Amino acid sequence: MTGDHFSAREMPLQNDDVEICKRIFDRICTTHHITSDAERDQLASQIIYFYQHGVTNEQSLERLIASIAGDENIDLTETAVQLTEKQRPR
Repeated sequence: MTGDHFSAREMPLQNDDVEICKRIFDRICTTHHITSDAERDQLASQIIYFYQHGVTNEQSLERLIASIAGDENIDLTETAVQLTEKQRPR
């Protein structure tokens, strides 16, 4: 089966993708003093979610995640839709 059968968000992350997400994860954990397993799991999920929904620029993704770190009321789905719509070519 080829990648043609999957949307971008269904594709497994490649090594380079994982490295980008891990660097962001490590920096955000350090900067925002995130130490609990639950918070770290949530952070990892957010990073991967946004990455798979089109926010693949490392600096942009880090700024986005940093801006929502600690904000439990954010709607991740709506935010991802808005961001991917902004990135689409016109």
